[in-house]
Amino acid sequence: MTAKLQVLCLDDEPHVLDALRRHLRREYDVVTTTQPQEAVDLLAAGHDGSVAVILSDMWMPGMTGVDVLERARSISPDTTRVLLTGDADVHSAIAAINQGKVFGFMLKPCPPRDVRATIAAAAEQHRRVRAERELLEATRKGSIDALTDALAIMRPGLAGRAGRRQRLVERLCQRLGVADAWQIVMAARLDEIGAITLPPSATSAIETGTSASATEVEMLANLPHLTDSVLARIPRLEAVREIIRHQLPTDRDPMSPLRPDAPDGARLLQVVREYDALIWRDTSPDLAIATLSSRKIHDPEILGALAEIVGMRLPNEAVRGVEVDDLATGDELASDVHTVDGTRLAARGQVVTERLLVRLRDQTLTPGLQNPILVIHVIDL
Repeated sequence: MTAKLQVLCLDDEPHVLDALRRHLRREYDVVTTTQPQEAVDLLAAGHDGSVAVILSDMWMPGMTGVDVLERARSISPDTTRVLLTGDADVHSAIAAINQGKVFGFMLKPCPPRDVRATIAAAAEQHRRVRAERELLEATRKGSIDALTDALAIMRPGLAGRAGRRQRLVERLCQRLGVADAWQIVMAARLDEIGAITLPPSATSAIETGTSASATEVEMLANLPHLTDSVLARIPRLEAVREIIRHQLPTDRDPMSPLRPDAPDGARLLQVVREYDALIWRDTSPDLAIATLSSRKIHDPEILGALAEIVGMRLPNEAVRGVEVDDLATGDELASDVHTVDGTRLAARGQVVTERLLVRLRDQTLTPGLQNPILVIHVIDL
């Protein structure tokens, strides 16, 4: 049986709420309150859009219906907003449209048939919004997975590098309590995806941090903008692209500070990228942190948090060798994976995906893999 959609009704007159509940309870899960702040709190508790429709009275003590619907729009944008008012004041209507972006109005007294019709239309609007969002999310995920799979096949070193930095960003954001951390994590995963289009010599320069020619220097300097153009057609990545656009090449000496308008996420990711570049050149973690600090261009709070977490394996992590048949999706590689003739198929730091697993298993036949494969194993404590 399909669960009923939830409708939240707010009015300071209990008898109005009783009537709304009677009219709507057959089709909907009706939640009522006479307190504007309680309605806002209920929306915040279901911020994922579990409240399909909010119906708010216009005039209430402490907070107007316009105020409530404006906050509802911010807290739960997928929730359809409907205003209930006892007068047809033009100014109130304009305020509701401009601030609360209401879907519809109902004027008191409202016949039961009109109540049900308005709420049915609002619920259908909610379904359409959610369906569109789910379609966009599926499109975004499919596009990103396809790009990262292509990077893993064509440039395994860069895929491993992205994996290392992504996990470091995740731990750093967790330590700092960063809001919307997913945007920075996604930027760490994708910030060099444009390198797929560059020649192998240029991508080698990205890995080693040393450019061999002026042409390579120019290509690497343009990499954030190249990546941005690759990601431009993927929906809902605007904040991620903004972080990526502000990144600087990590092979410059001395390093320059980011532009003043760079978002905080860009500053955090730039620290991780510079740290990873130093580690890749066999700099010790302590010296890498000291080098970043000496540049005097990074947030001391970010550097302090980074110093606390780098160079430390989690207590329940260990490295072990496995055969390819024992690999599983989600495993993190602790070393590069090569064929017996020396071709690199995957890089240290990559997370094993279904596509990579199939590719590695195919290679066990011809020409075969160098064994064992080292992975980071999580031990149950």
